[in-house]
Amino acid sequence: MFEETTNLGRRVMVSTLGLSALGSLISTSAAATDADKSKKDNAANEKQIIELVTNFCLAWSSKDVEKLIPFVSPEIEYHMFEGAPPIKGVDQFRQRLSGFMSAMKEIKWEIFRSHAVGDIVLNERIDHFIQAPGSGKPDNHFHIAGVFLVRDSKITYWADYNMPAKA
Repeated sequence: MFEETTNLGRRVMVSTLGLSALGSLISTSAAATDADKSKKDNAANEKQIIELVTNFCLAWSSKDVEKLIPFVSPEIEYHMFEGAPPIKGVDQFRQRLSGFMSAMKEIKWEIFRSHAVGDIVLNERIDHFIQAPGSGKPDNHFHIAGVFLVRDSKITYWADYNMPAKA
């Protein structure tokens, strides 16, 4: 009888260990699947926000601030360049940029690369602002690093930084 009980105990113990190991494998597999899904979701979101920022940058060529408004949050905060006071809110954004944009002969932004990390898009570009004939103002070409924060498919924060000149 002792031997039967011992064998039964061993079988229960081996079965329990086997079920426990199987449970761990299933749990680990589920966690890996969740992590993979999270990575895919994050990659899809990053691709979407890069596309949003790229389309926003390309819309500057229209020279129409109203074409930019759908891309930005009503609470947009835009730092045009280092040291300048920020433009806050869509009304100020519209007011500050509409005259500037419409006075240009051409606006063209060359985007070299864009990368997203979570809700942030970083892009490197050259912004070309070609003045209207007879304006007496020089054309401007700025090598820029742009930082964009995107929330709910809208740009909520944007800051541009001049890239240092190459030696």
